[in-house]
Amino acid sequence: MIANADIIAILRGITPAECVEQVACLRDHGLTTVEITTNSPEWIASLRRLRAAFGDGVTVGAGTVLTPEHVAASAAAGARFILTPNLDPEVIHAAKRHDLGVCAGVMTPSEIFSACEAGADVLKIFPASVMPQNYPQMIKGPLSAPVRFSAVGGVDVDNAADYLRYYDSVGIGSALYKPGQSVAITAARCALLLERRERGAADFTRGRDQEMA
Repeated sequence: MIANADIIAILRGITPAECVEQVACLRDHGLTTVEITTNSPEWIASLRRLRAAFGDGVTVGAGTVLTPEHVAASAAAGARFILTPNLDPEVIHAAKRHDLGVCAGVMTPSEIFSACEAGADVLKIFPASVMPQNYPQMIKGPLSAPVRFSAVGGVDVDNAADYLRYYDSVGIGSALYKPGQSVAITAARCALLLERRERGAADFTRGRDQEMA
């Protein structure tokens, strides 16, 4: 489920012909949560191919979900979750009726509280790059229950580790995959992302230990 992922690969513009090979590359690098956006060519066919190819080995969701019709099509194609760029309680409720996880796009405190009330599983701060990286810590205090936050928009291979200090997950799009790129390029970007995430985590742990000493 999306709530357990720390990195979501956003495959905007991917085609059914290339989706299995590209996702196999992501999976081989340990990235097993992927999003196919509804504005990608034949996005429903891509969802179906990925579910058939990987089963539960990869958690596949639909992104840029804007309507209850998108939700129904996503569920029928085998998606396990949806992501929205905005807050629409009707879309969240439709996803819950189809037993899909929901990562809802929010920005303001009012949207955050409304998304929680509607039943969103993860709150997607979008675009995250316009807010302080510690925004989740600034807003969690008034929330009555634990909430998971995901940073999307402006997150890339270089800064993902910085966001993961404050967010439960990040969504990475064009910095990881661009339409038509080779699998070799995807593999190189995955390797760089993982190397910098590990280095960032080690630096954070080292700094925390020094503060406590």
